[in-house]
Amino acid sequence: MELTLALAQKIGSLSIIIALGFLAVRLKIMKAGDSKPLSQFALYFLTPCAMLDAFQYEFTMAKLAGMGVSLLASLIVVVVFAALSAILRRALPLTVVDYTSLEYPNAGNFMLPLIASAMGGEWVIYLSACFLVMNVFMFTHGQAVLSDTGRVTPAMIFKNPVMLSIFAGLAVFVSGWHIPGIAGECVASLGNMMGPVYMFTIGMILGGANLKRVFLNRKAWLICFGRLVLYPVAAMLVLCVCGIFRIHPQAREIITIAALTAGAPSAVMVVQFTQMFRTDEEAQFASAVNILSTVLCLLTMPGIAWLYQTLAF
Repeated sequence: MELTLALAQKIGSLSIIIALGFLAVRLKIMKAGDSKPLSQFALYFLTPCAMLDAFQYEFTMAKLAGMGVSLLASLIVVVVFAALSAILRRALPLTVVDYTSLEYPNAGNFMLPLIASAMGGEWVIYLSACFLVMNVFMFTHGQAVLSDTGRVTPAMIFKNPVMLSIFAGLAVFVSGWHIPGIAGECVASLGNMMGPVYMFTIGMILGGANLKRVFLNRKAWLICFGRLVLYPVAAMLVLCVCGIFRIHPQAREIITIAALTAGAPSAVMVVQFTQMFRTDEEAQFASAVNILSTVLCLLTMPGIAWLYQTLAF
């Protein structure tokens, strides 16, 4: 119950920041296009710093084992999502944009500030394992199917600055080295900026969007129901019955992160890849799903946290 209340409180504060970004555009203080350089600043500087800072804790085998639990739980979530998509694609006329929007949650931009604030910065180290799994699949399978190439290349992973920061952070963590003095404070300060900056840019995107087109799109609502309710509940049920809770004394607490990530809004990278490789109409739909799922997630995420705690504890 404490986690549910903490999430609700944090989501409330993030909602205010989103509203400020929305007003900044609607009141013409800023332009919707100004969100792009802010997003690039967050992607190339703030998020890597947040990931590096997450590894600035004393190395213990218990924490390393906990990361392994998070990694395994995330892989189980990915398998459940893929299986559910395979079933739905046989029954429904889902496009590639539909099922990638369903399968890939926003494990970074949204979850990093949420977990850090609601559970504490030391828990972000377990989120990094979840983030690693989701992004490996997003930058390989996701990019391959959205581009219609069917090909996976190492560059899809190793040109991603956030992925590189996870690998660097893991190396730092295992070696026991800590970023010293002023440099460490700088990394921590930039990492703390990530949440507010990302939420503000979401508000700016909302401010420049055609809200009527977004909120009256019936198909987008159906995809959001799958992304925010059907898929995370299915993953949660499998996690609760597969026996993974028995492999680590803190498994239930650690797997909370994978369960919450399963209920995150549609990944921003789905929109970006759709813009790069698909038609304008498909890109507009992917954007609508991303915006709508982000807004609705503010309501569904506390419910996902409550349900997991009820089932797992």
